[in-house]
Amino acid sequence: MTWDQIFDLALETLTIGLQWVAIPLILAGLVLVGRSMVHRARDQEQLTAGRAGWWAGLILFFLFFVHELPAFRPPHTGVEGGVVVDIWGVVAGTALGFAILWGVSFLSAARVVGFLVLFLTFAGLASLHSYLFLETRNQFFIAGTLGMALGGLLHLIVFPGSLLSTGKDKEKEEAGQAGSPRTY
Repeated sequence: MTWDQIFDLALETLTIGLQWVAIPLILAGLVLVGRSMVHRARDQEQLTAGRAGWWAGLILFFLFFVHELPAFRPPHTGVEGGVVVDIWGVVAGTALGFAILWGVSFLSAARVVGFLVLFLTFAGLASLHSYLFLETRNQFFIAGTLGMALGGLLHLIVFPGSLLSTGKDKEKEEAGQAGSPRTY
């Protein structure tokens, strides 16, 4: 084997690994993160909202699945199709993901859990299904989903405590502190 052949084999192996292992694991990871949010609920209200978000996300995915059924195809593990990243999907998704996390900071913690679980469940399953089984691969949707996950993570980097205390929780804390006597 020549160095060019070794390089080509290594590049092809790396590409197949990224295309058929890493990307599906990231998309499936979104669903697992949503599910873990349900298990980490702090109170009964968050648990109820999280469970409702989980089931609503599954229902949305089933509707998406039935709608896209005519475009179903078995997965091809070859490199020739390649992965096309729609850069505008990533940009739009990143901005939307950042904005969504910023927006939910004004809601109660239970609603945040419910909406995030719904989004993660639907987006993760629908993107994974599109990536593996749809003829068109729906590149904008997949890129947008990955971009929204990126935007949400960037929001958590910039505002790490934003999901720990939401706007409604801050109002309750301030109302409780205003009525309590100060101790020095």
